[in-house]
Amino acid sequence: MSAAIEQSAMEKSERTAAAGFSNHLGVRDLLLLRIAVGGATRADLQRDVAPLLAPRISGTEFRQAAELALSTLAGLQLTTEAKGRLTAGAKGMKAAEVILSPARGFPETWADVKTSLILAALRASDTPSVRKAIQRAEGLAALVLQHHFRKSTARVHSPADLRAELAIVALERAFGNKIKTGLGKGAGLPAKPGRLLAGQLFKQPREIASDGKLIIQLACEIAGCREPSLVALELALLRALMVPNDEGARAQPSHPRAEPPRRATRAPTPKPANDRAPLEESQPAPYRVASPPDMPEFCRAVVDAARPVAEGWPGNRKAFISLVWKAIRNARPDWGLSEIAFKGMLAEAHRSGQLELATADLKDGRDLKSLEDSKILYKNTVWHFVRVQD
Repeated sequence: MSAAIEQSAMEKSERTAAAGFSNHLGVRDLLLLRIAVGGATRADLQRDVAPLLAPRISGTEFRQAAELALSTLAGLQLTTEAKGRLTAGAKGMKAAEVILSPARGFPETWADVKTSLILAALRASDTPSVRKAIQRAEGLAALVLQHHFRKSTARVHSPADLRAELAIVALERAFGNKIKTGLGKGAGLPAKPGRLLAGQLFKQPREIASDGKLIIQLACEIAGCREPSLVALELALLRALMVPNDEGARAQPSHPRAEPPRRATRAPTPKPANDRAPLEESQPAPYRVASPPDMPEFCRAVVDAARPVAEGWPGNRKAFISLVWKAIRNARPDWGLSEIAFKGMLAEAHRSGQLELATADLKDGRDLKSLEDSKILYKNTVWHFVRVQD
C-alpha cells in the first residue's frame, strides 16, 4: 500500500473529525472501533458488529464485507493480525479516535463505544450523569425525544417534565404555535390531560397510563423499534447509524484520485407522527431507515404468503421458498429485506422452532429451477420449502 494512499486516508479521517461526528458508519468503521477496544477475533466481530447491520446485511454478506474491510485496514497499516487475533496499532487507534471523537479518551469496552456512538448521534452531553441516566429505558427514551423534538440534550429530562413539554408540542401543532409558552412549565396542565395531549403525537393517537410508558413507547415509535425495552431501543439507534449501501465494505481504488468524494446525505424531512401538520425544516429526521420486522411478525407473514402457493395434502403442505420470497418482496417492500436477509431470517426462524422448513426428497426435473432458487444451506442440510401446517 503506497504512502500516498495512506496519507489520503489519514487526511480524510482528519477532515471527518473537523466536520464533527457523522451519522453514517460503514463496516470498516465499526470493525476498527471494535478492534480498537482490546483487539478481537473474527468470531468477536461476528458476534458484536454483525447485529448492528442486520437484517439489511445477512451473516454471509457480513463475513464477505468484513474480509474486504479487514484487508483494507491491514493495507492501511491500521490493524495487524497474529494467531487469529486482530489488534489496532498507533495509527489504528488514532483513526478510531477520529471516527468516535471521544471527549474523555477512547472507551475501554465495546459497550462504552456503543454508548458514545448513541450520545454523539443524539448530540447529547457526554457526562457521567447522562451516561448513567441512559442505562435505563426511560432515560434513553427521554433523550431520543429531546433530540427529536429539538429540546436541550445537556441533561436527561424527567418523565414528568418531558411529558409536559410534549403536551405543549401537541398543542402547538394543533393550534399553529399560538400556545403561550408559560404552559411549558406544566402550570395548569395536570398529568392525565398532559399525557392525553402528548399521546396525540403517536401515529395512531392513544392514551398512556403513565409518564414512563408514554416516553418509552413514543421514543420506540420514532426510533422504529417494536419492543419497548432498553436493548431494542439501543439497537434501533445504532442500526440507524449504518450506511444503507455500506460504503465501508467497498474496495478501495488503486489510486487516491480515483476515489469519488463521499457526499453527506440526509433523509427527507418526515411528516410528524400524527401527520397533522408539517414539521419545520430544522426538525431532525426520525432514526428509521427501513422497518424490518421482528421475528413473530416475519413468521406470520411467511406462513400467510406460503399458504396460497403450498402444494401437498393436509398436514404436509409445502411451498417453495422462492415463491414465498416473491410474495414477501411484493407485499412488504417496507421491510427492506434482500433475498439473502430473507433466507437468513427463515433459517433462524426454523432453528428457533417458530416455523418449519423442509427439504426436497425427490427432485422433479420440472422444478429444478424452483429448487435451485429456493435452496438455503444450513449446516449440513439444504432447505427448499416452507411447511404449512393446516
